[in-house]
Amino acid sequence: MDGNMRWSKLKKLNYFDSYLAGAKNLLNLSEYIFKNYNISYISAFALSKNNLKRSPKLISTLKDVLEYFLNSEQKDKKKNYQVIFKGDKSFLKSYLIKKIDKLENLNINRSKKLFIYINYSGQDDILEACKKLIKSKKRVNYNNFIDNLVTKNVPFPDMLIRTGGYKRISDFMLFQSSFSELMFTDKLWPNFKKVDLDKFIQNYNKIDRKFGH
Repeated sequence: MDGNMRWSKLKKLNYFDSYLAGAKNLLNLSEYIFKNYNISYISAFALSKNNLKRSPKLISTLKDVLEYFLNSEQKDKKKNYQVIFKGDKSFLKSYLIKKIDKLENLNINRSKKLFIYINYSGQDDILEACKKLIKSKKRVNYNNFIDNLVTKNVPFPDMLIRTGGYKRISDFMLFQSSFSELMFTDKLWPNFKKVDLDKFIQNYNKIDRKFGH
């Protein structure tokens, strides 16, 4: 979900309002996807580990946006999907982690899942999975490795969409995206709309996915 900062400058908005607009766009698009497509899992890259190197002021603003998001979502207990956060949450204060836990327990029986990745690194995910596997003394094989990833029990993505104009995946789900279809757009995330999403999904459906065969 790239482009919030550039969008704020174009719109002459403060960072809080621009990133909040991005968060609302994620929810709107997720609702639309779950309602109109046979899709049960969405993964959204909200904050990478590298993003934490940005200014303390911006990081503080992002935490404020997260708190606003968590508070507003607590009030909506009738969603047709569950929200789950993935990544290292240790950079957050305990009260925010408790709010995340509370939100994740809402709609817990829903089959549709929205995974939001914060302070996540695909490289770290691979390294930590290796460390855990070695420590467990289990046999090193594909299934045991998968079981130690942050994304355990999360299906690998069929398609990755990158907004904002950059044609890279920026350390997101590196192991898991080996056969993902990569889609790129110059549109900044808050400007990415349902019609744009429809076009990507239509293009995806035209692809003959051979998985190496």
